[in-house]
Amino acid sequence: MAASSIPHRWKYDVFVSFRGEDIRKNFMDHMFNDFKHKGIHAYRDDNELPKGEEISPHLYKAIEESRFLIVIFSKNYASSSWCTRELVKILECKLIESPKHEVRIIFYDVKPDMVRKQTRSYAEAFAKHELSNSTEVEKWKEAFTMAANLSGWDLRDMTNGYEYKFIHIISKDILKKLCDGPLHVGENLVGIDFHFDKLDLSHFVGSDKVNMIGICGISGIGKTTLSKAIYNLMYVHFEGSCFCDDVRKQQDLTQVQMQMIGKIMKTESLKISSVAEGAMVIKQRISCKPVLLVLDDVDDHEQLEALAGSPRWFCPGSLIICTGKDKQLLRKKNPSTGFKEVSEKVVKYVQGHPLALKVLGRFLYGKTMGQWVSELDRLKLHPNEKIQRVLRLSYDGLDLHQKNILLDIACLFIGENNDFVASILDGCNFFADTNMRVLVDKSLITVSSSMSLQMHDLIQAMARAIVREESIMHGKQRRLLISSNVYDIAGQNKVAITEAIEVLVLSLEKFSQKVHIDANDFAHMKKLRILKIYQEEKVYEQKLKLKGHNVIFSGNFNYLSNELSLFYWHGYPFKYLPSNFYPENIMAIDLCYNNVKDFWTAPKCFRRLKVMKLRYCCNLITTPDFTEITNLEELSLEGCVNLISVHPSIRKLKRLVVLNLRDCKRLQSFPCRVEMDALQVLNLTGCLKVDQLSQALGQIKSITELHVDRIAITQLPSFRSLSLAGLHMLKYLNLSYCNLLEVSESIGGLSCLVELHLEGNNFTSLPGSLSQLSSLKWLNVDGCKKLEVLPELPPSLMGIHASDCTSLREVSGSSKDPFRFRNNHFRNCPNLFKNATIDSEGSISNMQCLDSSITSECFIHQLPAFLGKYTREWKEAKNFVTFCFKENNEDVEVKECGARLICDGDLQQDVTNLSMFQDLPTLSQHGGAIDLSLTSKVQGIGAVVYRVPELKDDQILKISLGSLDSEDTTTISQKYGGGGHRNPSSFMLSCVEF
Repeated sequence: MAASSIPHRWKYDVFVSFRGEDIRKNFMDHMFNDFKHKGIHAYRDDNELPKGEEISPHLYKAIEESRFLIVIFSKNYASSSWCTRELVKILECKLIESPKHEVRIIFYDVKPDMVRKQTRSYAEAFAKHELSNSTEVEKWKEAFTMAANLSGWDLRDMTNGYEYKFIHIISKDILKKLCDGPLHVGENLVGIDFHFDKLDLSHFVGSDKVNMIGICGISGIGKTTLSKAIYNLMYVHFEGSCFCDDVRKQQDLTQVQMQMIGKIMKTESLKISSVAEGAMVIKQRISCKPVLLVLDDVDDHEQLEALAGSPRWFCPGSLIICTGKDKQLLRKKNPSTGFKEVSEKVVKYVQGHPLALKVLGRFLYGKTMGQWVSELDRLKLHPNEKIQRVLRLSYDGLDLHQKNILLDIACLFIGENNDFVASILDGCNFFADTNMRVLVDKSLITVSSSMSLQMHDLIQAMARAIVREESIMHGKQRRLLISSNVYDIAGQNKVAITEAIEVLVLSLEKFSQKVHIDANDFAHMKKLRILKIYQEEKVYEQKLKLKGHNVIFSGNFNYLSNELSLFYWHGYPFKYLPSNFYPENIMAIDLCYNNVKDFWTAPKCFRRLKVMKLRYCCNLITTPDFTEITNLEELSLEGCVNLISVHPSIRKLKRLVVLNLRDCKRLQSFPCRVEMDALQVLNLTGCLKVDQLSQALGQIKSITELHVDRIAITQLPSFRSLSLAGLHMLKYLNLSYCNLLEVSESIGGLSCLVELHLEGNNFTSLPGSLSQLSSLKWLNVDGCKKLEVLPELPPSLMGIHASDCTSLREVSGSSKDPFRFRNNHFRNCPNLFKNATIDSEGSISNMQCLDSSITSECFIHQLPAFLGKYTREWKEAKNFVTFCFKENNEDVEVKECGARLICDGDLQQDVTNLSMFQDLPTLSQHGGAIDLSLTSKVQGIGAVVYRVPELKDDQILKISLGSLDSEDTTTISQKYGGGGHRNPSSFMLSCVEF
């Protein structure tokens, strides 16, 4: 393919065929001015052609040299032989493949049917043409019919006759198309034809497979210029194209994915929330047509995986071009037989790091399987020195604060919340926000979508190696990480702590032998800023407890550094805190599972404190005075079973976001007046004696999550008057087991509520205002044994839990279809199941409602929502099946059910009655039964295939799978990039793949 094949260059952007006497001085004048303002070059000839004169050759040439050909049908358009000849010429140009014209049909003040059938003024015009141009009339009529059948724009339908809006739509469409042209690559490119000939680009046009090309080389060699030139040469030969520039510099790959999909599929409304979702959409949406895709400056495997993970993502005939500096990144090699598994372990170890892959690849090349395995095991303890030297360059380029932050994160903060870590490091005066941003920019740390800190394994290994180096240098060890590995290597029975220590991390449960730690050594650590001593929590007799350990603390704990920013010690073994402990920079205190009775009476030094966790401190009776702790954001006193009161000053914590008082069973009061302007989460679960909640709740406008479940019966009056009207931000509400006799109608004002728990209460009905909860997705009323009626529920609801509601007999409105939701449970609701039929609860249609009483898209296998676990045994049956209930269903009366197969033909016909019982004969004496006993073993999977309107793409199908016996269906869905929660699950495919 020679360089002369560069796409045709148009002389004009637009040619408009219109009837001058109809619209020249108004509509057309406005349109031409709008084109001029937007930089659209339109052919314009304001000279009227004399009556009966033929069109001049230059006018035909103007049509041929214009990319967009617009025809505007007005009332008198057909009366002009000039216009009709222009129309014929335009339709002839439309049939030409190269250069490719784009035709736009506009109906100004006529309807398409009038043009198509040549009626009214068009009929009169053609009657006159019969007299003067009889030889051309048939061809003209055919042209008018063909043009009217094209997809067009109607002024009246689109903008209700507003011409300015209509013109804006037309010019915007043209401008968008004009922007899909060639890229600027500079002038006088020398030697470009040589590369074109070498690549033999012509054989990629019309290919029957997906072709992928890699262009590699050092910076400045011309990779981007060459790829742009190829793009300019080739894009006209594909149905869609996109050039993704500087992929390496894009921090958010979802933006690149949306750019790529939007450009190729000509859509702007698509939103992608994750890279995985974007990869799935690319596979589904772009696989339907051959495309040209250029990924410029790729430097990471994740980029390729997100944007062009496999040739199978694309339609045969597509061409994918990637440029980058790393040849190995762009080259795909399959490992030798037998080495695939171990090679995948190596790749996982280095996490796709190009340098590490290259170094280890060279080192392991030609070695035996055993040597590969041995080297991989060694690398986990002793990282490759060459890789470490290169990575060390990044560390050496940091300033002192940045180095400290990197080492601290590597030692104890990986996986922790980014904001929490920043607070701790701010307490160390490390200017965390600025310096952590530097580490992110240098790719030394990352922040996940859940705001947790992450670090490449190789970076972490490098950082920990630096910490070990410091430990060898006498008096230089600043971080002491005590673990079983340290103990075994040292072979000591006592851990020595030196004066230079700034960070002490001790994991208690990892020791198989006894280790002694002298508490007097803490007196030497005057620079200690982070102390973390922790052990694993376990559930014992439904309570959280700490596992045992072999660490023995001895001596007197009389001193602790006042430089501490983090004081974290689970299972603190001493009865008291040091009397002279006043850390002014303390940001977080976590002293869960300790036996201290009284911490601080008035902790004036805690002005910077943000987090205080004193969970399961069984001897704690009261809390500190919070008057001076004005920056506190999280306070957790969960499980402090002997806590009687919280200090009244708690009500003035204006920055408090989370307050957890769960299972403080003896807590007697909660402030009646609060000024907690920032509080979002309040947990009072199991606080049996709290009696002053109602007045305080109405003042906490910012709260989003409220747990007030399992409150004692004696406190019921205070909850009867509970006012929820002011909690407009509330998303989660738990009022379970409060012995509520009614729920206030005011609950309908909680417009943001997503999840509502009302289990184990004594009301007989729920307020009708529940239907006003437009955001509600989950409702749980399990164990409400007096509940008789379930009201109308909002359409946003995704699941209902109403098991063991033994009095439930009725559901109202659209709520009465229990199969409308996938995650519903109506087990042990005998009164609700009486007289139930599959006709009203078993349709699997999602396209339309086959019975006026239902709205569903799920499966008959959801019958366990009523009956619990069961299996089926199919026996001989004709027109009816009978349910046989053998276990724990004495109150359920056995009924007959009918079944009817609904075919496509039924849906296409005007059938008003699609009942399952239509035209079914009476029950045969040899009828069948579905055995619902627990002895059956038949298994199966059901599937529903349908389109999802939200995707706005008729070529995408969604397949939902459900197992008849609750088997895991996600293994099937995951093969096609989908997923779920065991049963059901789903995935999406294009029509071509399906």
